[in-house]
Amino acid sequence: MRKLLFFMLLSGGAFIGSAQITYVTPNHMYNTFNEVTNSARAEALGKNTVTLNGLRSAFDNPAAISPGQEKAQLAFNFLNGHPYHLKSRNYFFGFSYKVTSRVTIGISTHQWVDPEGTWTAIIANTNTPTEKKSQQTYSLHAAGRIGKHLHIGLSGNNVSYKAIEGITTSKVFLLNGGLVYDRPVQWLGESRKASNESLRLALGFTNLLFKGTLIERKDASTWQYRDVPIIMRLGAAYGFTVPLKTSVGSKTHKIKELPKTLDLSARIQYNNWLKQKDHFSGEAASNTLLGIGLEATALQLVTARLGYFKETRPTRDEPGEIYATRSDRKGLTWGLGFQVPAKLWSGNKWPFDIRFDILAKNHPNTLNENISMASTKEFTDKKLFFGLGFELNF
Repeated sequence: MRKLLFFMLLSGGAFIGSAQITYVTPNHMYNTFNEVTNSARAEALGKNTVTLNGLRSAFDNPAAISPGQEKAQLAFNFLNGHPYHLKSRNYFFGFSYKVTSRVTIGISTHQWVDPEGTWTAIIANTNTPTEKKSQQTYSLHAAGRIGKHLHIGLSGNNVSYKAIEGITTSKVFLLNGGLVYDRPVQWLGESRKASNESLRLALGFTNLLFKGTLIERKDASTWQYRDVPIIMRLGAAYGFTVPLKTSVGSKTHKIKELPKTLDLSARIQYNNWLKQKDHFSGEAASNTLLGIGLEATALQLVTARLGYFKETRPTRDEPGEIYATRSDRKGLTWGLGFQVPAKLWSGNKWPFDIRFDILAKNHPNTLNENISMASTKEFTDKKLFFGLGFELNF
């Protein structure tokens, strides 16, 4: 198997002739923090997470588990595909429970696995071949409603990385926090037949305690410091409902039972990596993301999603290196969703409703392929990025 070098602090590289081809990444655990979200729905909406309800958004905004009407939620998410971690997968699983009308708790885990690693690992300038890499996060969430409109949440997160198969090379405990503020508005007026107008403002904060560094270690004598990211996420969402005139399903009893409405929403989110005094690299200052997303749900049954995001990423300027990764990652996003009203259709024999989300698209333009494909023809953005999300809401 071809092995490529995981180069220096936040980069990967391979030698082509006398030049070093380098893959610059925001953080050594970037697959946990910002490469993908834990939600196929959020990925389809331009990576908007903090304004979405539910467990799949809780790592970015712990308050997300509070606003929903469900008594309990069981959630799963799967994302597949990466331009240069060729066999990598992302898994998420979690459960939340509304203890009282105001307090919700939850547990979750998400994992990134590269089971057939293309990259070797370098820790303290020691190069170690490995067939597998993985990053694992275990989270405990708690959130509550304060007054009529404000939700606040906290989560404790144990994050670990096995850069070398069978060895936990780095780990850190992070406290994350978040807010959601919901407010009914009347911007369109009754003349447009709009109802359920609402505005949501949200804040998510990763690493509330501003922990700056951790130790990455192969063994007792082989170790180095790594930066721990501090990420602020700000989001806003606006939505409303209008009547829907359609004959679709008019002869189907189960469809006729559904409300003849069209729910529309727009979202925007801004992420910013913050600098901390103990950080020894300058990458945090150049890491931002802006994402927008549009969503339309007909009959409270079928949803279409469209989004766009642009992310600025770290750059390097080292003699003898050429860069396969772009300093900005951007792309259109889209997906579908299906809400199955199992309680209604079963006459309350089934105690839950079902949400199902799907994403299938090319990767955003992460690579300069004129350079990356000099390493290997397999390093390309022209691959399927596939995601599935699933929720049972009790």
